[in-house]
Amino acid sequence: MNTNPVTEPLIDVQNRGIRNANAEAMKSVLMATALLLIAGAQAQAQSPRNAAYLEVGGSAIGLSFNYERRFTEEWFGRAGLSWVTGETSEDTETTFIVPLTASHVNRPESSHHMELGGGVTLVLGDSLDLWDSFDDDEKVTDAFLTGIIGYRYQKPAGGFQFRAVLTPVLGNEGGGLWGGVSFGYAW
Repeated sequence: MNTNPVTEPLIDVQNRGIRNANAEAMKSVLMATALLLIAGAQAQAQSPRNAAYLEVGGSAIGLSFNYERRFTEEWFGRAGLSWVTGETSEDTETTFIVPLTASHVNRPESSHHMELGGGVTLVLGDSLDLWDSFDDDEKVTDAFLTGIIGYRYQKPAGGFQFRAVLTPVLGNEGGGLWGGVSFGYAW
């Protein structure tokens, strides 16, 4: 094969330029693909950090409004508020109930979880509303321990949340087994 010594360096420079351009384009495509994969993996790994739900029964014994925060993929902390109001012939009395709990869920990558946890429930206010049936204006400040053994439905990406729990309760007057259900939203 005959080559022209004048044009051969020009062709070689053009070929190297094309090879360099192709290599740069391939590097750009590989870099963009890697960034998309990393971003996608991080987006999947980011679970909802907050939830708000209404619970009937459970750690607050009655109806409660709750805020929950995810600390890790498997651990949650919760603070709730419930109140009971009663009227007597002389005034209106109110008792506040504040459940504070920590929970562990298995299989955070799934929508179906077993939930185990526990905490303390604070009771503050008038004793009439929860403990007695006569007006003695006695104030109560009390606490009891609660456990959580139950089922939680929550998609890894968030949205609708459902819980059904058994709640062992231990207080000054002894213990017992309680239950509850909750409906809410995780974001």
